Amino acid sequence: MARSYPPDVIVLDTDGLLHARLAPGKKGLRIVQAKSYRMADGTFTPSMVTPQLANEAALAETLRRLRNETGKWENVSLLLPDSWFRINIMELPSLPKNGNGEALDVVRWSLKRTLPIPPDQLRLSYSVLSRDGAGAKVLAISALDATLTAIERVFAAAGFQIILIEPAGLNLWNAISMREGETDADRLFVYVRDTDFTTAAFRGEQPLFIRSRNLGGDRTLEQEIRLSASYLRDSLNAVGFTTCYVAGDRADGSVAAALATEFNTQVRSVTVRDFVEELPADMQALDAELAACTGVFTG
Repeated sequence: MARSYPPDVIVLDTDGLLHARLAPGKKGLRIVQAKSYRMADGTFTPSMVTPQLANEAALAETLRRLRNETGKWENVSLLLPDSWFRINIMELPSLPKNGNGEALDVVRWSLKRTLPIPPDQLRLSYSVLSRDGAGAKVLAISALDATLTAIERVFAAAGFQIILIEPAGLNLWNAISMREGETDADRLFVYVRDTDFTTAAFRGEQPLFIRSRNLGGDRTLEQEIRLSASYLRDSLNAVGFTTCYVAGDRADGSVAAALATEFNTQVRSVTVRDFVEELPADMQALDAELAACTGVFTG
């Protein structure tokens, strides 16, 4: 494993969670245990940026069932849907190079123009993608702190210590990128779920564009794909990609066809079998989420 983290990963959503336990194999990773658990309706309710944990008892009961079935263990990495985060790529005219809170304050202040709520209500992390003199290009990831704190509180009460909270889609991309190796090619990544989808463009390892959108309203998924393609062509002058990786429970043939047409690219479906040597036989329906779990160890 390239990153040293505990073997247990949980992918949490509004209606349930997936627990996976990973172990080293002869050449890669094995998923030695995996199971999904449903939660009561209304456990999470819509809110600005990140859903609100409205029923802590329902999440606690789900974790109790998980604990009863999997035994005593503590540390866990937690993946949340991309749509629970705001993911921003920003060009900052000035960013301190020291490691204190001043740089974080600069990033937080720069988010004010793009957020529907005060940035001090968000838990924020960032990474520097490149520097140019005093300025920097950064990737900023933020989520509603009240929700993350409530989740951590319920997990802790159930005996679980969360050591990592990250978007599921970005960890899925970690797994893809590690498997494909170094490249300077332009690549596209699309992660499609029932309620939302993520579109990301990369030049080599550098992210050029990342956006997660909720699905709903009058537009179909294919229309949303066309809108994303139009935006990328106009804003990034992106007329083609070497490869488009598509994953998720709604990534069917019509989605692949729309992506191939709009982005002028070869489309490759992501399956967890690409990333692991061993997989429980009854977990084939959760390809994208299980593949995202492997990305925790490859970033």
